[in-house]
This record gives sequence, C-alpha cells and structure tokens, in this order.
Amino acid sequence: MTGDLHELGELLVSVSTGLVRRLPSDGMELSLAAARVLARIKDNGPCRISDLAIQERSSQPTITNHVKRLEAAGLVERAMDPSDARAWLIELSPLGQQRLTELRRQMGTNVEPMLAKLNARERRALRNGLEVMQRLIALR
Repeated sequence: MTGDLHELGELLVSVSTGLVRRLPSDGMELSLAAARVLARIKDNGPCRISDLAIQERSSQPTITNHVKRLEAAGLVERAMDPSDARAWLIELSPLGQQRLTELRRQMGTNVEPMLAKLNARERRALRNGLEVMQRLIALR
C-alpha cells in the first residue's frame, strides 16, 4: 500500500509540474516564480520574508529579491508586524490580488485546448480527482 501511495504521489507531482511548464505563456505578464510567491501569500496570508523563504524552499535573499520586484510593481505591500516592531509582513495588494486572478484565468484559458481533447467521462474523472485533491489540501 505504501508503495502505491508513493508512486501516486510522484505521479501527481510530476504531472502537475509538467502541466504548468508546458502551458503556453500567451497573455501571462508574470513569471511563474512571481505567480507562485503571490499565490503562497494569498493562500497563507501575510507573512515575513523568512517564513516565505521556508515555505517556498528558497533562500531568503532570493525571496527578498522577488518581494522587492513585486513591491516595485505594486503587487505586494509591507505592513508592520504587530508581534515584532522590527519585522515586516508581506501581503498582497489589491493589484496583486487582481493580477493573480487574471493569471489564473489566463492559465485556465491556455490549458483549455488540452482539456478539449478529453471526452466527457475523462473530464468528469479529472474533475472528481481534482475535487479530492482540493479537500486534501484544505486539511493541511
């Protein structure tokens, strides 16, 4: 059973990352790295750069550079951390939320031609599997 779960996990990660890498970039103004940082902040709420670096499995200087670029573009804002006046929390700006929504919509549009190749039964199976994954993610 454990081997099956491990194999299923590997397949899930491989397919999902492969799908994102193969999507046409038509209409996408943000890099995938920037989009990932914005999505992480949206999903987890305001956070410190150090926490964001851990969550993204990246170095703090790398995340700091991402945040500086996103801040310069008006996509994130810094807010004083109420628990530590020396620290800042990074949060999505209204523009950042809008751009992330637009990017997700564009990615959905870009994946449509691939999904159009599925028959109705395959689309239902895919939707059911994705709904299961959403429930699992919500448990974390």
